[in-house]
Amino acid sequence: MDRKEDRDILRKGGFAENEVVELSKLRAFHAEKEKQQAAATKRRLEFIRWLVVTGKLSDQIA
Repeated sequence: MDRKEDRDILRKGGFAENEVVELSKLRAFHAEKEKQQAAATKRRLEFIRWLVVTGKLSDQIA
């Protein structure tokens, strides 16, 4: 379903135009936040991988 269809469904459901606009903004905000969180997670995992590859981190108890 594309965004136009989503907006049409909201309008048919009784949402006012300004409410549809605000919901669209909220959706965009959350999508961007999710992308940022995914990127941060990827960077953390890459750092952990680097620690393991360089021998700075292992599963052995010191």
